[in-house]
Amino acid sequence: MDIKKVRIGVALSSGGARGFAHVGVLKALLEAGLDVVQVAGSSMGSIMAAGYAIRGDIAELEQRVLAFRARDHTRRGLPIMNPARITAFLDDILGGAVFTDCAVPLAIVATDLERRTTTTLTDGPVALATFASMAMPFVHRPVPWEGRLLAEGSLSCVLPLRQARATGVDLVIGSLVSKERPRLNGLMAGVAQSAGRAIRGWQRSYVDFFRARPGSQDAVGEHGDDTAAPPAVIVAPRLDRIGQFDFRKMREAIAAGEEAVAAKLGEITALLGRD
Repeated sequence: MDIKKVRIGVALSSGGARGFAHVGVLKALLEAGLDVVQVAGSSMGSIMAAGYAIRGDIAELEQRVLAFRARDHTRRGLPIMNPARITAFLDDILGGAVFTDCAVPLAIVATDLERRTTTTLTDGPVALATFASMAMPFVHRPVPWEGRLLAEGSLSCVLPLRQARATGVDLVIGSLVSKERPRLNGLMAGVAQSAGRAIRGWQRSYVDFFRARPGSQDAVGEHGDDTAAPPAVIVAPRLDRIGQFDFRKMREAIAAGEEAVAAKLGEITALLGRD
């Protein structure tokens, strides 16, 4: 099989600042001659996916990532994104694009708080969809979307492999940079259980989500129903020295993404029928 004719779908996981490694993963795949025809993302992965999909230009995405200054987009004194600032930043990058404007087909996952299931977004404004995918529980307001309340994609789907499987895709490659988060989810569930009655307003939807979560494990899990979606290769960049809020380590993360793909190229080409 001619590797340049292979159609690849790429799934980019959640993971905060560790998600900058996705740029290196995409860059290395493209430099290897693979044709990326579908990209999907969850949380931070949704920003990287949208940044690439809008024009299909990995050099531009890398340039924007290296120029990113987290302090310009976070809440004062906290490493948490300011909703208005990050949405304006996304609108600037994406030019107010809707999904149909993308040069590469894009899918973004978020979590439906009422149904406690993964929602796949493939139409409407891309910037709003990415913000919905990264809206942190109890910190950011859920995003209203066609009668639903959406929030953090990784609450239901860390790595959207299924969403990266477009028609005609030969292989799905998942870039997994997210650490396991049971302790964080357990903390949030504890807050919901102990303080639930005292919480009102928009945060109430998060309380209801976490209080119901123990009975909804099939619908809400680290990877949703995507872990069994073949054919797929998972690339896991080594990011031991990069935490979710290390937004100044872009170069290190990008390099780790490139190295992870280099280590997997043999497996990828073998699956594609090449020695």
